[in-house]
Amino acid sequence: MASGAAFADALSGSAAAGAHGGPVLLVGTDSIPTVVGAELARLKPKRIVVLGGAASVSTGVEQALGGYSAIVDRLGGADRFDVSAAISKDGFAPGAPVAYVASGAVFPDALSASAIAAKDHAPVLLVTKDGVPKGVADELTRLNPGRIVILGGTNTISTEVEIALRANRPTTRLAAADRFGVSAAASAAGFPAGAKTVFIASGLVFPDALSGSPAAAANAAPVLLITPNEIPTSVATELDRLDPSQIVVLGGTATLSDAVYQQLRAHLG
Repeated sequence: MASGAAFADALSGSAAAGAHGGPVLLVGTDSIPTVVGAELARLKPKRIVVLGGAASVSTGVEQALGGYSAIVDRLGGADRFDVSAAISKDGFAPGAPVAYVASGAVFPDALSASAIAAKDHAPVLLVTKDGVPKGVADELTRLNPGRIVILGGTNTISTEVEIALRANRPTTRLAAADRFGVSAAASAAGFPAGAKTVFIASGLVFPDALSGSPAAAANAAPVLLITPNEIPTSVATELDRLDPSQIVVLGGTATLSDAVYQQLRAHLG
């Protein structure tokens, strides 16, 4: 469970949920939307994990969630970076094959990472442009991953951070000219043999892709980002390479138009 009003806590939670076969559901700071309550009643979860502190999801909501599960835990921290470390520590054992690192200041790169991280049973950890927060550095030490993959270019995570990460373990970067290209690069790296299903979300807003990433992971599918009215060339090229037989469009016509929906149908294999 994460706030639907802010993106940071759910960025790491989406990968963890997907890796463990669980969904991410979004709530208000002080309320559980009726449709989310109905889905919780349908799911009958054994455990509910609240992501972030009380400023994001109130203690009142946390208590109300106890009506849907006997176990309700909160993974919080002093900031979004500590929250990402707490989520990783809760969900992943030491010796992880890979850890994904993305900016905690912007959402698109981490959105692209979530589906492939879940597929690899790997965490997504958040850093600043110019540094690795101590909580995240400590979690990387605990994880001792076989390698690190940075999502995004040097405008979001600097060369200095890449050098610091590479000093301790093999590190590569998936970058492109924009957020759409990064999503295509992440898809190509995570699904080199193609994918039967592809999930599509807006790259301009975060909620749809956050909730969609665990579902994509459950379907062994990537999440690609597009604009409301256009499929960027990099994404169109990746769709043709993937040659999917099913495309799942996340969100309504306010985020992805009917016109772009029809354009996507032309990329079905």
